[in-house]
Amino acid sequence: MKAKRSSKSKRPDADALLKEVQREETKRGRLKIFLGYSPGVGKTFAMLNEAHVLKRRSEDVVVGIAETHGRIETETLLKNLEIIPPRRVEYQGIVLEELDLDAILARKPAVVLVDELAHTNAEGSRHPKRYQDVEELLDHGIDVYTTMNVQHFESLNDVVEKITGIRMQETLPDTFLDRADEVQVVDIPLEELFERLKEGKVYIPQQAQRAIDNFFQRGNLVGLRELMLTHVAHKMDAELLNYMRSKAIAGPWAAGERVMVCIAPSPYAKELLRKGYKIARDAHAEWYAVHIATPSLKEMSNQDKTYLNEAVNLAEELGAKIATLSGADVAQEILRFARENNITHIVIGKPLRFRLFGFWKGSPASRLLHTQSEFELHLITPTIEKEEITVKPTREPRIFRLKEYLLPVLMVAAVTLLNFFLQRFVNPLSLVYIYLIPAIASALLFGIGPSLFSSLISLFTFDFFFTEPKYSLTMNHPHDIINVIVFFLTSIIIGQLVKITKRQNIALQLRIKRITLIEEISKEFLMLPPVEQFVGGLAQDSKGWKNTLSVFRTTILDHISHIAIKHLAKIIDAPAFILFIGQDGKLQVWARNNPDSDLTAKEMAVAEWTYLHGELAGAGTQTLTNVKLFFMPMKSVEDTIGVIGIQYDFKNLLFDQRRLLGVISNLSALAAARWAKVGSGK
Repeated sequence: MKAKRSSKSKRPDADALLKEVQREETKRGRLKIFLGYSPGVGKTFAMLNEAHVLKRRSEDVVVGIAETHGRIETETLLKNLEIIPPRRVEYQGIVLEELDLDAILARKPAVVLVDELAHTNAEGSRHPKRYQDVEELLDHGIDVYTTMNVQHFESLNDVVEKITGIRMQETLPDTFLDRADEVQVVDIPLEELFERLKEGKVYIPQQAQRAIDNFFQRGNLVGLRELMLTHVAHKMDAELLNYMRSKAIAGPWAAGERVMVCIAPSPYAKELLRKGYKIARDAHAEWYAVHIATPSLKEMSNQDKTYLNEAVNLAEELGAKIATLSGADVAQEILRFARENNITHIVIGKPLRFRLFGFWKGSPASRLLHTQSEFELHLITPTIEKEEITVKPTREPRIFRLKEYLLPVLMVAAVTLLNFFLQRFVNPLSLVYIYLIPAIASALLFGIGPSLFSSLISLFTFDFFFTEPKYSLTMNHPHDIINVIVFFLTSIIIGQLVKITKRQNIALQLRIKRITLIEEISKEFLMLPPVEQFVGGLAQDSKGWKNTLSVFRTTILDHISHIAIKHLAKIIDAPAFILFIGQDGKLQVWARNNPDSDLTAKEMAVAEWTYLHGELAGAGTQTLTNVKLFFMPMKSVEDTIGVIGIQYDFKNLLFDQRRLLGVISNLSALAAARWAKVGSGK
């Protein structure tokens, strides 16, 4: 076994080798980050110095945006550099200067300088965040030099808050650092930074003293500096590891590690994801963000939905694979997923309830702790933040329905009459268990409340009519008391079992509903004729075949559009659109579920961007958010076939809705792939 392992270790890792080749041959621009631990360490100064070095080498370098903050040395370095004028945006009576993305793309320099990577763009910009502007520049093959501080990484938000007492509002995903081709650490001694503060080179004198008393405390800066060096060291370690694997250099790296983070609708879900990301990054592991959708998901409050959707969005930003499981037993579903996917680390939050309550109810965390398995369990104690503790909305009071309590009374009365007849033939001590019939029937029909009510009146009725002394609510014999206690406990247990069975039945119905929806749309798409059937029939007589195929194409795409629209209405109740390329080669609406709704010119522009880039855009996404709809590409293996537009905020979609939308998008693209280009001028 050792010999085999040794020979295998000499073989280059295919995935790592492919990554190396892609890094060398890709046309994507290169990203260099000037990283600091605090404002004033000289990040912009270092970036501008590098620009002058590039210019002396005859490189085509321009300044996209540079924040000098009135520092004379920094402003001096801007001289003799080409500056792309910023885009001016008026917001609440203030004129803001933003990066002019279109102007840079039109100029297409070799290198562009973009200061303050974590900056939030003004409302109405193409992207909400500046780092997304940088991603688009990189996709167009333009090299980008940019600056940022370590406290703006999303995974470090909780740690930074503990160090400084300040929670950063402007953050960016750590995956951005992972994709950087070069990171230059801008590090100066603390004494020099304090000297710069006193000299007014970071802030004006009045602000400088307040900064020293608050954020710029020595302890804060020492912690942030160490955090920066550690974070960059992890990146260097990952790059070295990938290089060693691609070159088949033996090394003691962890192989096959997988991390699973269990999330729930809670304000602490994002903290668990950040912890899980760090564990996965340190172990160089693939990781999953997993949510178990129990039947109670239908009763989630709007606040809980917000928590869950924010967690999903963060998990996607940090590069996790999202998985949704369905079932009433959360711990059992976690274990099943972990075993099926060879999970080695499970990250779960420590329950904040009283211990005895958790023991009685059997929380997923306590059950996992007592389960024998090979994975490592990371039990995280959530940080309790005052601003994150919200008052849970009070549940709506249960509506009293007389029928739910009158019918159990009638059933108890019927059983009592039956017992009067049976007491001649049956031991009266056994008659109490016949009263389980109304308790079970009430639980099945109306729920746990009427079931308990039925049990109570059954007890009183049995005691009054069938125990000694009769026609009183007293008992003389111990066996009667024991019978009554056993009956009452049995009725409660049966009621709970019925409740669990009903919840499991609801979960099963939801699964069947999803499967049925997928089966129906698949059958309808399979009934459409293949393009080869028409091409084969027209090959013998080629006269006018293009016009005929165009007619067939229009008919088939109409069918596909209306099938997709019909099933979209089953997932989400909102105006929806299906768009394909028309005869003129332009994107156009082929179907809509509301005849009165239409797309504006701005919304069509976002739809065209989605079609061209093959990415989500619009409301609730990370791109072009200043419209009311989100647009999802219908992608085949080769390219984008069409676009689905829905007037809804993408962030507010539930897990099941996202998954089913993805299924409809994929099946529609698969059905339309062979027809979409016929007669479209492509």
